[in-house]
Amino acid sequence: MAEDIAWARNDGWRLSRRQMLQLSAGAALAGLLPRTAMAAGLELNVFGHRVHQAAATTGPGGDATEAWRQKSGNTASWVTLGDVNAIHERLLREATLGTTTIDVAYLLNGRAVPRNLKLFTPLDSFQKETPIAEFDDIAPGLVKPLQLDGALYGVPVRHATNVIIYNEALFEERGVALPKTFEELVEAARKLTFKRDDGTQVYGLAFTPVFASNFLTIARCLDGDYMTEDRKIVAAEAPMVEALKVLASLYKDGVLPRNTATLNNEELTTWMQQGRAAMSIQPFARLASYNDPQKSRYPGKLKPLVPPMAEALVGKASYAPTVEFWSLVIPANSKNQRTAWDFIRHLSSPAATTQMALNGNGPVRIKTYADPAFGKSYPYASVEAEAVAASRIHLPAFDEQARAHDIFIEETQAAVFGMKTPQDAMAEAVKRVAPLLG
Repeated sequence: MAEDIAWARNDGWRLSRRQMLQLSAGAALAGLLPRTAMAAGLELNVFGHRVHQAAATTGPGGDATEAWRQKSGNTASWVTLGDVNAIHERLLREATLGTTTIDVAYLLNGRAVPRNLKLFTPLDSFQKETPIAEFDDIAPGLVKPLQLDGALYGVPVRHATNVIIYNEALFEERGVALPKTFEELVEAARKLTFKRDDGTQVYGLAFTPVFASNFLTIARCLDGDYMTEDRKIVAAEAPMVEALKVLASLYKDGVLPRNTATLNNEELTTWMQQGRAAMSIQPFARLASYNDPQKSRYPGKLKPLVPPMAEALVGKASYAPTVEFWSLVIPANSKNQRTAWDFIRHLSSPAATTQMALNGNGPVRIKTYADPAFGKSYPYASVEAEAVAASRIHLPAFDEQARAHDIFIEETQAAVFGMKTPQDAMAEAVKRVAPLLG
């Protein structure tokens, strides 16, 4: 599953963001609530990826669970795995049993399909009785995918949002201004494609071709998408087709690398560090490795840019960066739901969000980026705040999303690499994906 691969690569995300920070800073309620009491001295079982535990308990921000443990008298027992698929397989299996020992779990947005969400406890009654502070500060594009039939089933806690990462030094070297429209972005990519005196080829734009989010990062500059949040397939409509025409032209003219079809993130990281690519599409977390002074020729010069809209859309449509994220959920068959909610409520608080951000977590609260404890230590806080606030998932969650993703990628690659016209490729994609919606 493509989004699983994207998140699996974040196994090292915590350290990367920490490196960046070090570089830059130094019912009750009418019977609606579960009746289980919130007992003190309880061992709460928290299930997720090993980086979730690390971000919550280890790093410059300290242990974000400590205040909760001291106040409640409870403890958190972490059960973690290193594989995203294995996490969800176990979680969903446990959630179908008569009871489970998992009290709180992390759920990836791509798995938040209706049938899965129904295995978890609706959180609205808890939120009404003992609300999460400043819940509206959490980016709305992360909350909406967790709602089903008007109820909220999870609380976002960690994100990866894509933007353009550009080499400021190369822009200055070639005399290229930072683009303010999509058209200027395309022109900049062309001007930044050149061969150095020593024969080294520099590409204006490079990205890995196996993630729908990368292609959508460009398409959304034209207000294009594969699908809308309500599962309407719009891949064959003019904005998406036009975006693929632009990418196909860039590939044909050598602005995109000839080996784009096989380009991976490790190779791309080296290219960006060595100045062999001027722009890339990546999550903010990649900035740390790109700017690593031990490996990069341009430390501090690799910076984020929220892609600009096409000139005709400026002031009429807003750019929506692609995002993937993890949320905290409570299995419906857990016996410790009120204690689980208290844990989620604490870990989602403004203070704990800042602590986890300092530990390397992608903060889902917009105000966190302006928190002096974090914002002044992270040089790209204002850009990331803008991106996260406007972010939107790359594909809606549904049972056959993984297959649909692969189809969109297959047909997109055929269009960009000249095997089909963009219109024919997207028409075929629509034909193949439509039956998967059920």
